[in-house]
Amino acid sequence: MSKNTILVVAQLVLNVSLGVWLYNEYLHNRYLQEYMAGVWSAIWPETALAVGIALGVAGTLTLYLRGHLNMIIKTPTEAAGTQAIGASASLATIDMCPFCDAPLKTISEGRLQCRSCRRYFKSSLPKIAA
Repeated sequence: MSKNTILVVAQLVLNVSLGVWLYNEYLHNRYLQEYMAGVWSAIWPETALAVGIALGVAGTLTLYLRGHLNMIIKTPTEAAGTQAIGASASLATIDMCPFCDAPLKTISEGRLQCRSCRRYFKSSLPKIAA
């Protein structure tokens, strides 16, 4: 086991034991029970709101870090670009050889060739003036 794993396990054991101790203290201490009842009755709306906001931020951050947020939220230009009709709408532009991952060179208009394995490909890019 690495040093970091041992440290994380030690922190987990310490946190669980402190939580059990605090819960045990709450069960057997009448004054702590009265104090907590008074505090929670006064601050529960703010606490619920803060927990809800924190969960929303954590969920949004998780979606953003996993890359799912870009699929959910689209700007108007992205949405207009995805509404193209036809087979070319689902095709990705090709600039690397799918067989050997080498860059492609343009031979003629609409035709590409791999620099390494010499395979030929058709381009779906719009025609440009040379």
